[in-house]
Amino acid sequence: MHYLVPVDFSENSLQALDLALALATSKVDRITVVHVVETHYDFANQAAVFTQMQAREGKKRGKELLAKHEDSQVTLKFKLEEGKSSLQISQLAKKLKIDLIVMGTQGASGITKSLIGTVAVSVIREAPCPTLVVPSTATKINPNQFVLGLEFADHEPPHLDWLAKQLKKWNGHLQVVHVYPSDKQEFKKVLLELGIKQYLSKKYPSLKAEFIPLSGEKPAETLGTFMKSQTGILVMSHAHRGFWEELFTKSESIQLAFRTQIPLLILR
Repeated sequence: MHYLVPVDFSENSLQALDLALALATSKVDRITVVHVVETHYDFANQAAVFTQMQAREGKKRGKELLAKHEDSQVTLKFKLEEGKSSLQISQLAKKLKIDLIVMGTQGASGITKSLIGTVAVSVIREAPCPTLVVPSTATKINPNQFVLGLEFADHEPPHLDWLAKQLKKWNGHLQVVHVYPSDKQEFKKVLLELGIKQYLSKKYPSLKAEFIPLSGEKPAETLGTFMKSQTGILVMSHAHRGFWEELFTKSESIQLAFRTQIPLLILR
């Protein structure tokens, strides 16, 4: 598996690298670390000189970073790119046929907007592969525990297939959660629970998984409350439009619930 980890050498970006290293346990796994120098344009040569200085510093720190992890069983490479961060990351992911991007949400400036930084949001939208974003305040992350939020929608089976395949490599345990409306009839809930349990056990017999029903009117808020007691990684589909709309456009309390400690794996 080939991982791409964008770094700006902030603590949060190095935290994302540590998580990638924890997931990449096979000798055939590869991690490409990329540092993007944002290009600046003006009518003087000052911007070009500044970019060159940043590039030299980035190469130096990248070399030091690889030296720090030279004993890792995983193959690490460092690349330096210039341009718009999200665009360079997405293009590199496509060029290298990256399987998973792992990145922090807070840059060296210490500024974080809403749930995740603007670069991470753009990468989620533009990247050709899944993206795992790691909040700056994430502390105890269990790389073997995953929580998948399902809507029972037609776009989800391929995502579940991809995740089941990866969890076998990662030796991961999966909690499948679904948020029911509070007024959902009990008998229908029982039937749905039996159905999803049977589906998981038949299609993925070797997958270590359990189904957890949740009750609430707002999926993002309900999941946020549930995840406060978890140390794993929340898995969501990029196609969950209702979830993302609620998360990004509605109450600050919902954003705060997800801004704290929850790494998010967004599947495409």
